[in-house]
Amino acid sequence: MLRLVAPALGALFAGTAQAADLPEPIRIDRPIQVEEPCADPFVLARIKGRFGWAEKHTWHRGFDMASLGKARFSDHPYFEPGIIERKYCQAEARMTDDTTRTVYYSIEIGQGFASVGNYVDFCVLGLDPWHVHDEACRAVR
Repeated sequence: MLRLVAPALGALFAGTAQAADLPEPIRIDRPIQVEEPCADPFVLARIKGRFGWAEKHTWHRGFDMASLGKARFSDHPYFEPGIIERKYCQAEARMTDDTTRTVYYSIEIGQGFASVGNYVDFCVLGLDPWHVHDEACRAVR
């Protein structure tokens, strides 16, 4: 009986030694579900970062998003049946050229990379020259 159990125990401990060589798992220092998803600081930072990247690499207009505030749910007027849960939000962006612009964004719950986390899509009113989100950001309102 010992001859049958010994190889199994050896394989078990060998697998444990290999697993110990893996990198540390990513720690999440914030709760997965936020009470107010529109005001989640990680969502707002993501919008600000992506806008800065697009401005630097695409538009070259000479200004950036200085801050985002007054985040709240937008007045999304219709029911949207489907398997993807979306939250429609809006916020006010203070730009580095001393203007204030409305930012519309949608948060798709559970649609991040490999279905982990959330996906955020946004549009700054008046700064979408290719009309990716329609003329007045209607696709994310």
